[in-house]
Amino acid sequence: MIRLVLALLVLIFLSSLSRATEPGTLNILSATDTKAIKSLIRKFELLNPDIHITYQEFDANELFETIRKHRDDPSYPVDIVISSAMDLQVKLVNEGMARPHNLVGAIDIEDWAQWRNELYGFTFEPLVLAYNKSMFPEAMHPKTRSDLASIMRDFPVFFNNRIGTYDIRDAGSGYLFATQDAIQSNQIFRLMESFGRANPRTYCCTSDILDDIARGKLILGYNLIGSYALARARQNPDIGVLMFNDYTIVMARTAFIHRDAAHVSHAKRFLDFLLSNAGQEAIAKNSDLIPILREYRTALAPFEDTSPFLPIHLGVGLLTYQDKLKKRNFLTNWEASFLPKKLLLPQWNNQLRTKSVDSN
Repeated sequence: MIRLVLALLVLIFLSSLSRATEPGTLNILSATDTKAIKSLIRKFELLNPDIHITYQEFDANELFETIRKHRDDPSYPVDIVISSAMDLQVKLVNEGMARPHNLVGAIDIEDWAQWRNELYGFTFEPLVLAYNKSMFPEAMHPKTRSDLASIMRDFPVFFNNRIGTYDIRDAGSGYLFATQDAIQSNQIFRLMESFGRANPRTYCCTSDILDDIARGKLILGYNLIGSYALARARQNPDIGVLMFNDYTIVMARTAFIHRDAAHVSHAKRFLDFLLSNAGQEAIAKNSDLIPILREYRTALAPFEDTSPFLPIHLGVGLLTYQDKLKKRNFLTNWEASFLPKKLLLPQWNNQLRTKSVDSN
């Protein structure tokens, strides 16, 4: 009997030892293109062989809704939440969805890129204009948004149906970028009206816009995530990238540890890694993203002296345009700028046809 008990204790010990040596899991839910971040994840796993990352990609709105949907389900597998939609991230944190964490061994982080020791920005990604080099000659390149509006107004046929940007009704990041444009310039709806006259194509994601620029379907794309555009330009010599001289909005890809994270210690190690010198260097060398630490932002060196960078500040101010009434009004104005020309065109055509019949 004693031998049997001893044998059982040995089996239990060996079983627990086996479990302890198996890689732990870290569940990351993210609105970051998998191909843009997978090398960074592999780097972290190499440095932390006891951790295996399970990565799920969403668009920003879908991620936000998924986290809210499972807010009362502590068994839902999520440890880290990453998104470029800074306002939606602030909203989740403000609703109590984050676990506080004081970073260990972190770089100095500027105030604009951290909030309540819960939400941290780890990248520095300007919003840019990307274009097809063979279709958009350098002589036409705009220096400012006002220039861009004038060029589109002066050459309507050239740009017709060949400009791409976010559909901000469905794209969470695109909505953030558009509202930040409005904060920086009261002329932004003049630009939107110029877009509207050009019958723009709207998209969910920067990557899809870049695909159509590369195919020659689009001349240019507006307010694209700069890290993705610069990475594509390095791969494809037909794609160019411009940053305006009036201002360049910068977003930080942000991360927080979920309130109900099952693997808290692993999540803390991952967040510490992202904002360590080693992690920032890995972002620069092992991903298509741009690190927040200036000394590793070599991808932006050509633009540092010509484009005034205006980072989006984390905080409750980002909730202004998440207010239901303000959001509805903003989207109404955006639609009014973008859509009337399309909606009225058949009516104009009918009137022209009627006049043609009457004159016969």
